Amino acid sequence: NYFHSTELVTFWLFISSMLFIFSNIIELNYKWIRLNNEITVFWILTIIRLIVIPCLCVWLLLIYSSKEINRTIKMICTGLWFVLLIGLQFLLKTLNLIQFKQWNFYFSFVEWLILWFLAVGYWSTFRVLLKKEGVIE
Repeated sequence: NYFHSTELVTFWLFISSMLFIFSNIIELNYKWIRLNNEITVFWILTIIRLIVIPCLCVWLLLIYSSKEINRTIKMICTGLWFVLLIGLQFLLKTLNLIQFKQWNFYFSFVEWLILWFLAVGYWSTFRVLLKKEGVIE
């Protein structure tokens, strides 16, 4: 199975925009996560939001779209996806690139759970529309 180029680009843009909305709410509005004020930290976090996390999301949805992969492996990959994203946040904290203020593991899990629901919902809906238009089979 594969992603159509339109599907890949729109999904990538959707995930990136959701990540920036989340970061604005969490970091700027509520200040639950504070960033180190160095410019390199800004660029590292921007690259993570624009490349690393969308890559992980696309990887997960490629697994979901595969008919050859059984449901158990898909569930394990979903768990691994959560572990990687939460682990990435805590790695950034350990490296002193970000600081947690009123933030904990459960908030991280809820943040990525919301992203997962939005991503899967968007992907499923967009795939149905592409099938209806005859773009994909």
